Amino acid sequence: MTTLPRRRLLDIWRALAARCAARSADPSDPWPSGDSVRDAEQLVCLLYPAMKMPGLEFADPDTTGPDVLTALAALGDHREIPASVTEICLEYLAAYTDGSSSDFGAPGQLRTLDAAEQPTEAQQRLETVESFSIAVTLSLSVLAFAHACERRMRAAATRERLHTLRRAASSRLTHAMTALRESFVADTFPQDSDKGRALVAAAFPGATPDPRRVRDLLRELRPIRLGLRGLDFPDLSRTELGDDDMLFTCGWTWGRAVSGQPDDAPGYAVPRPSLYFTVAAMDGIVDLFSSQQTLLPGLLNDHQLALAQQLLVRWELAQRYWSVLARCGGDWPLRDVPWRGSDGDESDYATLHMVSMVVHNFMRQGGPDERPPSHELRPLVAVLDELSARAKITRRAVPDDPAIGLHAPGVTAPLYGAERLGPPVGWVVNDFTPVLLKRTLQVASLTRDMEHRDTMLALAGELTDHLWNRRLDSGPASGLWDMPERVYPSALVPPAGLSWHITERSVETLVVAAAGIAAELAPSQQLVSTAADLLREADHLLAREMLTRTMHAPTVDSELHLIGVVLRRSRRQAERRPAVAIALACDALRRLDELSAAREQAARGVV
Repeated sequence: MTTLPRRRLLDIWRALAARCAARSADPSDPWPSGDSVRDAEQLVCLLYPAMKMPGLEFADPDTTGPDVLTALAALGDHREIPASVTEICLEYLAAYTDGSSSDFGAPGQLRTLDAAEQPTEAQQRLETVESFSIAVTLSLSVLAFAHACERRMRAAATRERLHTLRRAASSRLTHAMTALRESFVADTFPQDSDKGRALVAAAFPGATPDPRRVRDLLRELRPIRLGLRGLDFPDLSRTELGDDDMLFTCGWTWGRAVSGQPDDAPGYAVPRPSLYFTVAAMDGIVDLFSSQQTLLPGLLNDHQLALAQQLLVRWELAQRYWSVLARCGGDWPLRDVPWRGSDGDESDYATLHMVSMVVHNFMRQGGPDERPPSHELRPLVAVLDELSARAKITRRAVPDDPAIGLHAPGVTAPLYGAERLGPPVGWVVNDFTPVLLKRTLQVASLTRDMEHRDTMLALAGELTDHLWNRRLDSGPASGLWDMPERVYPSALVPPAGLSWHITERSVETLVVAAAGIAAELAPSQQLVSTAADLLREADHLLAREMLTRTMHAPTVDSELHLIGVVLRRSRRQAERRPAVAIALACDALRRLDELSAAREQAARGVV
């Protein structure tokens, strides 16, 4: 995974492009399909890596790489590819966005909680936070693509099509960001309520906490409570948030929350934070401020910049809240797998979502010099390793193993409030392996401890093998996902067929792997110290060599000058790349020793 993300991504692009080219001849695979999330996932597989991974851009015909052209050959040559992608995106946006509203429905992900019932037509039009989140990611990718194309395209007709594309993508981005803001909720409850007891049991597993520890938790959560009080919650009493003795949760519910305001967009979601949808929202929102492309002049308008700031505040509050619970008092209750949700449910998915919160928190802390210390990441390393074993990814599954259900058919996240429109329904969640791989790669990029990094990369290798073995091996979708029966041959796994959701999640892991390779590796302080010692000795020997020379020979002068150049480069590398600095310093020391040996031989009369 850490050495082949580009090659693996191009293989996916090749299969994706071939499928797009053949779509017009296959009436069973219409475009758009009527499922906004499914179609968005296909476009994200193409546009998101081009935005995030250097060298994969195809908007500029003059700079597109040969391997990219080969992978996307089914869409045309170097000039036809941008035009083809533009038309595909326009077809998507025309189907799901007009000037005043956007369609975020995704009927393919809905599942009734009672297998004997079917979702109603109204329920199939329900819009969820996952729909809003991927709309943010896709819209940003489309805007970045259109911006790059506009810099090179001169034909008036082409520029007009790109202007139309930007206008539609910007409109959809605004709608999605507004919906995400309206889906953020907080829920307060007394300590002696069922929710309160469940939260306390999750924060202090295995023991009955004394009131002092609960007060310490409330004190640690107080800055988050104050931040929430500054937000507008039409469904929540300010008095309840102002009561410092009340427990609370915050995050995203599954869709627009129920509101008593007549002017608000209709919402059906009960204002109860969901771990799954909170992570889904945060993964989309982070694209608003983690990519240089989003900061390009003119990419976001003033209203979108204001919305982005509002979402960033909510993102910060959510990740801090759940990170405090995961690490409560430094005891790391997250290690007590599985995590207990405030609704009393326990699952490995909940644990994985909590890991995601902590990873978001750590990655927010900054660059290589601000990475968390090793003792903070050690619990995450242990939890990720345990989750891979519990999910029967790194361990063998037995027939009828319940852990297989995490992958196929997946679990169902209830959509509380949707029963107002029909039978109780839920959202299908079956992306355990790619999400686990993504978080493993992110932890590997965060750690300064080489042992932890090696452990995470080894685990990432096993997860990658598992995930890539689940690709379809025949038919028009060959090379895409998902075929879980290939890795669970002894289990009765229902055939999944083509899953754009798993394919898009797999593409995300490649983008994360590429980002980890492109980022600076956290330097080992031991190597930094060794490099400093070597440089100190090399500088001293060079100065002594310059001092003791009695004759000037051009070859020796040239060698000493070269040694000085090598040492200066070594010194520049010492803090960021100490191993390179050590190699350079050793080369300089070797050259100095050869000069010293030659002088000693000359003094003894040895030729």
